[in-house]
Amino acid sequence: MAEALTARFDLPANARAAGRARRLINELLTTWGREEDAEVARLLVSEVVTNAVRYTRSNDPLRVQVIAQSDRVRIAVGDGSTMRPVLRAVRDDDESGRGMHLVAALASEWGVVDTLADDSPGKHVWFELAAPVQPPLPRDPRNPADAAPPATVGPC
Repeated sequence: MAEALTARFDLPANARAAGRARRLINELLTTWGREEDAEVARLLVSEVVTNAVRYTRSNDPLRVQVIAQSDRVRIAVGDGSTMRPVLRAVRDDDESGRGMHLVAALASEWGVVDTLADDSPGKHVWFELAAPVQPPLPRDPRNPADAAPPATVGPC
């Protein structure tokens, strides 16, 4: 199994955090050759960071961790709040409340892990993006290497 690429960074819990997180995630995934994950990762990290800013104390930094493996990218955002995100019903005219629905719909998996440290309670909201499955290349019957093996006939 190939080694995972990891990065961690702290962000202040302020109005600029989501934009900074999007830029950092984009740079990391591009550098790591995971451009195919960057667009969805930027959207989902923005939603998770925005929730963290909304519900944590402004003096608590947000801790973002990114782990890229050959088959997935996992992004976790830690904050100092014990309030867990919920998928709540939203009406058409609601101005918020859809962020975690996006995470649930677009991530291959997501969850919340409580931080149990005595000095800094909180949680990590994480999501994973599975690497896209590459479909097999179509066979070219004109190429002998791609030709189907001859059919065998059993005993009569």
